[in-house]
Amino acid sequence: MSANLNEVMLHLEESLDEDALGRLEEDIRRDAGVISVGHNPGNAHMVMVVYDSEATRAATLLHAFQARGLHAQIVGL
Repeated sequence: MSANLNEVMLHLEESLDEDALGRLEEDIRRDAGVISVGHNPGNAHMVMVVYDSEATRAATLLHAFQARGLHAQIVGL
C-alpha cells in the first residue's frame, strides 16, 4: 500500500438517515483508492474520506458522490 494517504471532508446537502449513510459509505469504500469512509452521527452532513493519492484524487471522490445523485462539495479542514 502507498504511504500517500490524504483525507477530504465532503458536505452533503441531502439529509440521509443512518441506514442510507451506511450504504453510501459501503459503496464509496469500493471505489479505487479509498481507504476509509465515515461520518459523525451528530453531524451526518459531513463525510470524511481517507484515500491513497496515488490511486485517486479529491475531485474524483467528489464526482463519485455526485454520480450517486448527491449534492456534495469539498470543504476545507
